[in-house]
Amino acid sequence: MPSSGFPAPCGCLCLPRASLAWLGAALLLLADWVLLRPALPGVSSLLVPAALPLLRVWVVGLSRWAGLWLGARGVLRATAGTDSESGGVQGWLPSLEPLAAALGLALPGLALFRELSSWGGPRNADCTGLLHWGSRLDAFALSYAAALPAAALWHKLRSLWVRGCHGSSGDAVRRLLGCLGSEIRRLPLVLVVLVLSCLGEMAIPFFTGRFTDWILQDGTATAFTQNITLMSILTIASAVLEFVGDGIYNITMGHLHSRLQGQVFRAVLRQETEFFQQNQTGAITSRITEDTSTLSESLSEKLSLLLWYLVRGLCLLGLMLWGSLSLTVVTLVALPLLFLLPEKLGKWYQVLAAQVQESLAKSSQVAIEVLSAIPTVRSFANEEGEAQKFRQKQQEMKALNQKEALAYAVNLWTTSVLLSTYPSVQKAVGSSEKIFEYLDRIPCCPASGVLTPSNLEGLVEFQDVSFAYPGRPDVPVLQGLTFTLRPGEVTALVGPNGSGKSTVAALLQNLYQPTGGKLLLDGKPLPQYEHRYLHRQVAAVGQEPVLFGRSFRENIAYGLIQKPTMEEVTAAAVESRAHNFISELPQGYSTEVGEAGSQLSGGQRQAVALARALIRKPRVLILDDATSALDANNQLWVEQLLYQSPKRCSRSVLLITQCLSLVEQADHILFLEGGTICEAGTHQQLMQNRERYWTMVQAPGGLGAPE
Repeated sequence: MPSSGFPAPCGCLCLPRASLAWLGAALLLLADWVLLRPALPGVSSLLVPAALPLLRVWVVGLSRWAGLWLGARGVLRATAGTDSESGGVQGWLPSLEPLAAALGLALPGLALFRELSSWGGPRNADCTGLLHWGSRLDAFALSYAAALPAAALWHKLRSLWVRGCHGSSGDAVRRLLGCLGSEIRRLPLVLVVLVLSCLGEMAIPFFTGRFTDWILQDGTATAFTQNITLMSILTIASAVLEFVGDGIYNITMGHLHSRLQGQVFRAVLRQETEFFQQNQTGAITSRITEDTSTLSESLSEKLSLLLWYLVRGLCLLGLMLWGSLSLTVVTLVALPLLFLLPEKLGKWYQVLAAQVQESLAKSSQVAIEVLSAIPTVRSFANEEGEAQKFRQKQQEMKALNQKEALAYAVNLWTTSVLLSTYPSVQKAVGSSEKIFEYLDRIPCCPASGVLTPSNLEGLVEFQDVSFAYPGRPDVPVLQGLTFTLRPGEVTALVGPNGSGKSTVAALLQNLYQPTGGKLLLDGKPLPQYEHRYLHRQVAAVGQEPVLFGRSFRENIAYGLIQKPTMEEVTAAAVESRAHNFISELPQGYSTEVGEAGSQLSGGQRQAVALARALIRKPRVLILDDATSALDANNQLWVEQLLYQSPKRCSRSVLLITQCLSLVEQADHILFLEGGTICEAGTHQQLMQNRERYWTMVQAPGGLGAPE
């Protein structure tokens, strides 16, 4: 069968390509030993006089770097595009270039360091000769032992920072630093203070060695006093600098937390209505509070420790090089393991951290949902059931916490104290993924328009409007609605439950966008109006209005850019008949209404919500069963407000209600059923037709409750 032969050639190509990478690296090593080792010293001896041994070492080192770099570039070109085909071999290939730099610069750098360390003392004319890597095989091997940690460190930092690199956390780090704004200028100061503090901390081991020398050499008391005084000064200065650096850093990270949390909250508020229907409140709240707090805590504590350990390690490395070059090189041989193990285990820990955050969000949602509906829970005697559900979520989170603890313990066991905080920093990066997901999410609703006309009539036109919810696009809710709301007129929308009445009100508030047709306000589509302006001109009151746990005054003035005067707040409350019960309270308009208005009755909440709408002096007023909880006197007052108030001429009213006395006086009545308008006319006309409207009026339930 011919087709059976096709996979074999592909597999044969993959194996040589994978082997090509290893073959190229082996050839570079061979070329370094066979060609560069004997050739470069001879060439440099011809070009550079023997009186300049340090320059000769630098010429050899730079030449070695150039030769190995060209070879590394050739290997990279030969294996380009083989990452997916070579089983991940491509992952280590980019480290060949920093390895070439380290091999070329390590020995000249050490030679220069040795020259500087012996400055002013007896000079060893052959000091650079000890660093000649071509003389012995063990010296050649030591050059690689010294270069590999440097290359591994560079490759690791590059993978964390370079944009688009596999496993890169650079984008997240850049975005986190971007949240600091102008305060990012403090970070270089923190780094300088940190370096100075670590240098001062090195005074203890350095001067301890000087004390030992003083004892062995039977030094004078003056030298002892000078050394102990200098060590004390440096140690105290180190502690002060560390305190200052930590203070500046923690203040900066605190500002980062506040700013990031605010940005996430604003990003969530910009989302379309469907976003809040598809995502539970507890999950969103967890992202805004828990994830940002976890991220801030990790950056404030763990990243600070990581930076401190890193700088202290570099200072110790410099002190070790100053003391003994040979012992330092031997110590560096084990460093590559400290970068390879955390990289592999850190990914596991990062995934588990993200799963723990997800589980925490789900358990928080259960608690929020139950606590906000505790009367319903008790009325169905389901306290134990909800407790069991919460325990189930806790058990799931407990299992994940155990895995996370195991991952942390393994990470801690396989790393030194220098890198034990690295997994926590990775956890912070993992926590930031959902945060940035919210920040990057583009709302599906159109952006705010720019129209803010000084004179708005309030003429609303539904032109062949159709609508289906995004989650159920195949289920039409409204189909071909065409009607007009005119200033000075009341249009009543009636119909059975589920006919789409409240959906019409939601479209008029620009909470959703029509899937077909046009919805115009004074001849312009609603999205073309500026967001705040539109919702000052279009105000709505629902059957179950939402109040906030604030004062009456704050609830009535809610959302207004310019804070209204107390007289304006009182006038709106008088117009809605809320002033009567508010004025009887000891603190009046400063009284807190309780969470979601829990201290008020249903009728009082509706009265306050009506005042909140009327204070805007809207051109379009939507009453979606907004009088269902009012008593007879207050319903009569609303009836007078709609049909007898002098202000009625300045606004269009869409009325959805089950109160017949309000409907029968409406200028237009629309009977909505199945998402379409079946009848339209005045109360008298529809009663004479004796069709659906007449049937609903004559039924025992009257007009029926709205959606």
